[in-house]
Formats: sequence, structure tokens, C-alpha cells
Amino acid sequence: MQLSLLTLNLHTYQQHPRHCCFDTMHQHEREVHIIAEAIAHLGMDVVCFQEVGEYLHDPITQPYGESPSNMAFRICQKLRGWGHWYNIHQDWSHIGFHRWREGTAIMSRYPMRHNYSAYVSDDWRKDNYMSRNVTVSCIDVPWFGLLHVANAHLSWAHHGFFQEYSRLKQLVDSRRYFGVRADLMVGDFNVPAGEHAYNHIVGTGEYVDQFYELHPQRFYQPSYHGRIDGWKHSPPKRIDYIFKRNGHPLRIKSMDIIFNDEFYPVVSDHFGYFAKFDLF
Repeated sequence: MQLSLLTLNLHTYQQHPRHCCFDTMHQHEREVHIIAEAIAHLGMDVVCFQEVGEYLHDPITQPYGESPSNMAFRICQKLRGWGHWYNIHQDWSHIGFHRWREGTAIMSRYPMRHNYSAYVSDDWRKDNYMSRNVTVSCIDVPWFGLLHVANAHLSWAHHGFFQEYSRLKQLVDSRRYFGVRADLMVGDFNVPAGEHAYNHIVGTGEYVDQFYELHPQRFYQPSYHGRIDGWKHSPPKRIDYIFKRNGHPLRIKSMDIIFNDEFYPVVSDHFGYFAKFDLF
């Protein structure tokens, strides 16, 4: 059996910023359509978004994220309108770019159990862009069981990554009693491949970088283009990842860079990763 997964940083409505927030959201309809079309066409099973924008002055819904301005929910609703039913779980970390709630979202074609979110940063204040909240879910994959997915957008090494990663690991470990058969940590970790913070994740062998496992010769291939926030003074690097817990019963089969103008158009300042796993 196979399972496919997408991870993509959506850039919080910053591809086409306008003075009017409603105009900004309208300008991103192209990106919403392209992403939804790719998900539908490729039959993606699980989707992880980071930097999901939602207009700050929209009412906060219960569950969170069902505002018409929420970009992940817009994508989800478009898919549902085309007859592709996806479940969705979201939460937000902080105010981004002065007028957006910025958070993470997990979507799945399969049932989602034990949905949860938690702050892993020292600061939980919504007005601090360094506040980091992660979303986690147990995907109930038919004929396999529970696949735990942690969707994270962490800070830079010099701004709290090590403390945040430690709390993320504690959170993931605390949820294994649900009967999880495998777990993935996915998202924008803000740690360049090969540097100290990256080695902190993979150095013990507990988690394996899935892109490196398949493409060791492309170890440093960047996951974004241009000069992006947080990395304006360095050339592009690989900072987005899918990490698999070693020894768990799934094996990476393919992992392609997507939304890079070669495999679907660019929709963000980050490229995405589209991975397929064999489950056993």
C-alpha cells in the first residue's frame, strides 16, 4: 500500500500583497486554484501547510480555521466543491505581516484522530512573531493504522530552535500511546541541511531526512528561491523537511520538489515536497 504527502509553506498571503486585505485575498485565487488542482490531480492523501494566513479581524471559528479568508480552508473548500473530501485541522501561532493570523494546517483524505495543537516556543503571545504553535494528528490510514503527523514551523537556530525541537519531540513521544504505527515530522524547520541544528535532529539516527535518503547527491538543493524573510543575507538553502522515525513500517519511494515552475507553477516563496511512501 502507498501513501502520499505534501508539505508546503504558503507564505501568509505575501505573493501578491495589496493595501486592501480583501484585494490581497482575491489576488491569491490563482495560488489557491493551482494548489487545489495539484492535490486533486495527484490524489494526495495528507497535506501539511505552514504560514497559513487568515484575516486578523475575521471572527475566530470553532474549530479554528473555517473563516472564508483562511487560505488552507479555501483550498479545502475548493477540493470539496470538486468532490474530493478532505478533513482539516488547524491552529495559529501569531500575527504575521501585521494583519494575518499565521498558523499551520493538516489536511487528510482519511479520518483524523486525536487532533491537537501546542506551543513549543518559550513565548505564547500572539503579537510575537517568534511564538510557534504546532499541529499534530493521527491519520487513520486504511489497512495500516495510525500514522502520526506533526506539522511544524520552527524558529532559527539562534532564536529558539533547540528548545522548540525538544518540546516538539516530547509532544510527539507523549502521543505514541494512542497506538501509533509510524510517525513523521514535517514542515519548515528553518535549519539548513548540514548545519548544527539539522544535525541535532538526525545525528542520533532516531529520525531520517527523507529527501537525503532518496537523493543524497542533492543534499544541499534549496527548498526556496530568492531572498526570503529570515534568510535575506544568504543564498537559498534547504530548510523544509519530511523526517521519518527510523525503523517504522513505511519506506520512502519518491520525493519530488513541486511548485517550482517545472512540476506545477510557483505559488509561494518556498517550493513544496511531494512524497510517496510504501506502507507495510
